[in-house]
Amino acid sequence: MSLFSASHQFSCSRSALFRYHQSPGAIDRLIPPWESVTILESADSLAPGSKVSIANRQFGVRQVWNAEHLELVVGSLFVDQLKNGPFRKWIHRHEFSDVEPFGSQLTDRIDFQLPLAPASNLALPWVRTKLESMFRFRHRVTADDINFGESLAAIRSGSAAPLRIAITGSTGLIGRRVCELASVLGFDVVRIVRPESVKGTSRFPTGVVAAQLRGGTGEDQRRLEGLDAVIHLGGYGIAEERWSSAVKQRIRDSRVAGTLQLIEGLGRLDSPPKALISASGIGIFGDRGDDFCDETTQAGTGFLSDVAKEWESAAMSYGSTSTGRTARRVAIARMGVVLHPRFGALAKLLLPFRLGLGGRTGSGKQYWPWVHIDDAASILLHLAAQSACEGPYHVASPDVPTNRDFAKTLAKVLSRPSCVPTPAFAMRLLLGEMAGPLLLASTRVTTSRLLSSGYRFRFNSLEEALRNLLGL
Repeated sequence: MSLFSASHQFSCSRSALFRYHQSPGAIDRLIPPWESVTILESADSLAPGSKVSIANRQFGVRQVWNAEHLELVVGSLFVDQLKNGPFRKWIHRHEFSDVEPFGSQLTDRIDFQLPLAPASNLALPWVRTKLESMFRFRHRVTADDINFGESLAAIRSGSAAPLRIAITGSTGLIGRRVCELASVLGFDVVRIVRPESVKGTSRFPTGVVAAQLRGGTGEDQRRLEGLDAVIHLGGYGIAEERWSSAVKQRIRDSRVAGTLQLIEGLGRLDSPPKALISASGIGIFGDRGDDFCDETTQAGTGFLSDVAKEWESAAMSYGSTSTGRTARRVAIARMGVVLHPRFGALAKLLLPFRLGLGGRTGSGKQYWPWVHIDDAASILLHLAAQSACEGPYHVASPDVPTNRDFAKTLAKVLSRPSCVPTPAFAMRLLLGEMAGPLLLASTRVTTSRLLSSGYRFRFNSLEEALRNLLGL
């Protein structure tokens, strides 16, 4: 038998801390991003007898683990047990207590045994290190989520009703994280889906419902009436495949035509959403060298810049459409490089850097705006809740490093060298036209407008963000 414990103090009340863990979406939020884990089934309940089934992929092998809740004392304790999985025994006690004068403490105690013990006990130091990383992440995301929820509650102090939002692109990296965060904060969440995507969709937190905007049922329409905001994240990935004329047209159409179709459908509702929060990208500026770009800076030239201009113009038309009712609000979220260890740019960089083969790309002097995945999700919800937010906002950390500094920081976090540069010509040979705007262009954006709106970043430091995402 082995014992592990980890404690953390929170600035909220014990009841608020316990309520967070009871919320739909909490189990999804608490899974470390570096783990290849998917929730297959969960009732989002802590009641004794309730079960959770997860799939985990290790070294290319998929395993299904099952757990069951054993004990619940509301506000003070819940206990779960792993019924089958990588441990011979795993009983996890979550203990909640008060901390004077107004805080609380969560203590996680785990009684576990490795398979093939005692021979396998040689692995105990490694297991303990993994557990320390996991609970450091869990406690940090819990504290950040609760603090963010309190900030949104302050923004909406005049409204006791939960924020009602809909999301397009909900199965994507950012969209799914928005759904999970909105759920744990108690929002009403509707996923706007196409008919062909209704079946076979993976699990979402309890209470997140789906609705079709076109060709849906009466129930679909009722779910979409009177929304506070729609967060629009639809669009074919710009790095999905090498650009050709057909791929570029698909990228453009999925953003511009897709946004116009969305707006048309929303306009047919009896009570259209009060606001549209539409994604865009910092690629709208093109290659700007060392120049600072704020929200008033003129757009650049090139394919991505042109698409972003048309995309934003399409989104802004929602605000200019006359309804004879209350004016509609539109906010544009210009995304930087969204960091996640299993998807996107960071995922592609990890293998060469872990092998000690990482380094700058091209000259390394180009600026790379980045944002932690949880900040990206939080900013979108902030823009949805903050009725004063209109027009473009840069979704990027205030700390914008050069590519060279980004590479050095990632190498430092991984304890590897950063001395193998990738020449610009090699990237152009490998990726073609998209290498320039995606990897070699320099965009030094400012985020003062977002900060002035009241948003406070979870992660300002690149090193801190990478350590959080990688469990290091």
